[in-house]
Amino acid sequence: MQHVYFEVKGDPVPKARARTVRKGGRTWSFTPKKVAVWEKVVKAEAAKHFDQPLTGPIQVSMIFHMDRPKSRRKDVWVPTTPDLDNLEKAVLDAMNGVAYEDDRFVVAKNAQKRYVRRDEPRVCVRVTSLSRQISIDGFSEDE
Repeated sequence: MQHVYFEVKGDPVPKARARTVRKGGRTWSFTPKKVAVWEKVVKAEAAKHFDQPLTGPIQVSMIFHMDRPKSRRKDVWVPTTPDLDNLEKAVLDAMNGVAYEDDRFVVAKNAQKRYVRRDEPRVCVRVTSLSRQISIDGFSEDE
């Protein structure tokens, strides 16, 4: 089983819906700038750890470490926005063509939103090739 682990420093940015603009009878869509910048940072960091994209089924694990507001000094988990699935989507999309050919190869994932303890905001990512795996430890329908 092949694992690749890396961290991306900075405030994690959730994937926002593409914005659509109509002008002069023409319509086009674009990704908001903040999301595009975050995806570029994630892609650049991932590229440092992959010589070529992994092939076959992939598992991705992510831990998003978010800034802690003063009002939540004792909390560990982030029960507020941004939504976890939108944070995941930005990272998964950013790794397309770098960690794996396309995020459709991601067959299993695990993610958490936690408040930063002493360090800075970041996302920790582990990408695992499941090409030779029959099962994955953890949750199963058979339990």
